[in-house]
Amino acid sequence: MLVRYIFNEGKATEAAAFLLSLNNGSLPYMKLIKLLYIADRISLSEYHSSITTSSYYSMKFGPVTSEIFDRIKHPEDYQVDGAWNSTIEKKIYDVFLKKDFIPYYLSKNERNILSRVDEEYKNVDQFDLSEFSHTFPEWRDPGDSSIPISIEDILQATIADREEQKEAMDDIVLSAYLQNMNYKNSQR
Repeated sequence: MLVRYIFNEGKATEAAAFLLSLNNGSLPYMKLIKLLYIADRISLSEYHSSITTSSYYSMKFGPVTSEIFDRIKHPEDYQVDGAWNSTIEKKIYDVFLKKDFIPYYLSKNERNILSRVDEEYKNVDQFDLSEFSHTFPEWRDPGDSSIPISIEDILQATIADREEQKEAMDDIVLSAYLQNMNYKNSQR
């Protein structure tokens, strides 16, 4: 069963901004993308929810949070006054926090996961982190293209017990459904 969240740009921006704020307002963009992927991987496994609500892909330099990667690589394709472009700016290979932010979407557990991930990989450069991400069982070498990584792939890689995997998937299906319904109701 393919399950996807509707991408919440505000929440994803907040997660990125939170990590940037822990790093004096800037990070190499590859490192930011890897940290966000690792945080989502942990959140899906431990809390059965996504922090970024992004979709995931295997790419040459490891797994990525797709919608965040797109906003970093092609900011001109998104609203200038949108959450991402009004908060985060890319200059060459780094991303910068343009302004302070007040957490609205992120829960305490999500901020704790992001803090844990930042602390664990604080002294790891983006290239070593990229290389490390190639060891994740859900990553497959895509050559010069990309390959989708499903939430099921991540759960199978991070939760050993099949029954726990099923429980996590049931929780994720429900939360994605509720998020989808809330989104549809907000569009009316």
